[in-house]
Amino acid sequence: MKEDLCKAFCDELAVRNVPAGLAVRTGFTMSGGEPLGFYIVGPDATGRYRIEDDGTTMPLIEAAGVDLETQTRADAVAQMLSEYGASYNAESGELSTLPLVSDAVPQRALQFVALLLRLQDLLLLKPERVYGTFREDAAKAIKAAIGDRAVVHEDQLPAQGVDVPADLLIEAPDRPPVAVFLAVSEQRVLEAVLAQMAATYEARSDCAVVALLEKDSSVSRRVRQRAANRLAAMPIYEGEERIAIQRIEQEVFGRRTTIH
Repeated sequence: MKEDLCKAFCDELAVRNVPAGLAVRTGFTMSGGEPLGFYIVGPDATGRYRIEDDGTTMPLIEAAGVDLETQTRADAVAQMLSEYGASYNAESGELSTLPLVSDAVPQRALQFVALLLRLQDLLLLKPERVYGTFREDAAKAIKAAIGDRAVVHEDQLPAQGVDVPADLLIEAPDRPPVAVFLAVSEQRVLEAVLAQMAATYEARSDCAVVALLEKDSSVSRRVRQRAANRLAAMPIYEGEERIAIQRIEQEVFGRRTTIH
């Protein structure tokens, strides 16, 4: 089995000479599907080597929408770099190890590959990805519950003069419209609050604004209190999806809507 494992890990490993040293391609892939690779640079004047990426790993993660300057993510990156003995040069965009003696390169190369793979997990924390999945699931559930009893518009302004579009604007016969904001973050909840205030006091509209929270931890206590005192409703989707959708139905059709 040892030979089979070595074969599985090594067969796709490719090493070629480049002016700076060696370019190594592994059998692993990055989030975009491209092969994961790195460079072994050296030896330098002291006979030591450095392991580096191609300078695109971190910039591509940031370009994908991950804010690496937030305290939580900055701490996570710093912890990973420390754990794997690497550093990041923000000016060049390069990840690299400290100078290594030749005997240490193979083991540190494995650790460097592990670091590059772990950094890809930061993309799973993208607000857009979380929001996109939640938005698709919640919107589908709301539309299914509403059926043909009302008209559901997507990405529409709650009222004339309101600048922030709702994820869903639901219009039932002889009822005020209901704007639904699907929220995975405090920013979206605050946008819902602004929309409600603008609709009520500037547009003079009777539109009701609902913020559907993806989970209970989506907002802080301070924001929750502020929103609860201003919005028509703020149900929580995770764990009680059916009840949360029914709460929106109640806002759309009135308290006497049939509970399925």
